Amino acid sequence: MTFREGILEAFQGHTTGRLPYLADLTLWYEWHMTRGTLPPAWQDDSLAEVSQRLRSPAWLPVRAWEEELSGISVETIETADERTITYETSAKRLVARWVRGPDGDWWQAEYPLKGKEDLKAGLELAESRRYTVDASTLAEARSHVGDSGVVVLELPKRPYSAILHEYLGWSEGLILLGEPEIQEMLTVLEEKLQALVAEVAQLPGAIVLSPDNLDGQFISPGAFDRYLAGSYRRTAEIVHEQDKHLVTHVGGPAARLLDGLAEAGLDGVEGICGPPQGDTPLPEARGIAGPGITLWGGIPQDVLIEAHSREQFEETVARVAEEARDDGRVVLGIADRVPVNASLDRLQAIPSLISQGSVA
Repeated sequence: MTFREGILEAFQGHTTGRLPYLADLTLWYEWHMTRGTLPPAWQDDSLAEVSQRLRSPAWLPVRAWEEELSGISVETIETADERTITYETSAKRLVARWVRGPDGDWWQAEYPLKGKEDLKAGLELAESRRYTVDASTLAEARSHVGDSGVVVLELPKRPYSAILHEYLGWSEGLILLGEPEIQEMLTVLEEKLQALVAEVAQLPGAIVLSPDNLDGQFISPGAFDRYLAGSYRRTAEIVHEQDKHLVTHVGGPAARLLDGLAEAGLDGVEGICGPPQGDTPLPEARGIAGPGITLWGGIPQDVLIEAHSREQFEETVARVAEEARDDGRVVLGIADRVPVNASLDRLQAIPSLISQGSVA
């Protein structure tokens, strides 16, 4: 069985007697590759080749679409540590700013919509958004990865997630959600998203990713039902018509969201784990989500960092593997993406810590 087949079997609920292991190395690889800090023998390796070295399938999300803001002037200024984007709408100028975080990723420090006075301009931003499918990189990615991994069709964030993660931030965002302009923005962005989904779902590929970075600390079951359930349900129906699996990403505690995600038709959830990173060890997550959804994760990011003892790391991996062994819809992995400061030695050790013969 190939790496790719092992992962797809888990999404189909087929128990093969081998526990699939998949590490999302996208952030870790990009950070070290651009800084020249991969091991010397790996310097010219692709993500797929590095994944193979670490005995994991390659997980490669591809955006087979382009986004533009029609009729709005956009200026981007980027340095090594800071990025600023300025939007000139007819209503007013909006500014967003990011700083480089310790994980090497961009952390948003300033949001374009800072209060009620910006919402008219925000609605203009939403209305101006245009998606154009561009599959030019998809064939190349699929050819490059082959059977050693999975090329994933990535979507934009759900409108609710986009508004909170990109437009408003969580503090102001949760306060302003009831404003009429926000409701209009949600409606506009939802229609644009689902139109894109219909096109993306027809492209080659088995998995469609909605990278929403859900966090149950901030999203109540009521908010999920109101703002996310219907959107996921519409996307799932479109994706399933094309015999594809819909996966979403969680970035924190997920216990109170799992049953809603399962009911909305999701096929998989990335980022599941217990404390200290999450609140749902795999057996508990299965009990909440039910039997029909694939759970990916189990290993907290924290134990890959040398601040935690080697003994704790080894015990955690062994325990999580044992918990997952008889569940045909688990993909074992590091919950969320592998952090940039993960110990290479520990990444290399994970497959050996999973029982002999259990790694797909």
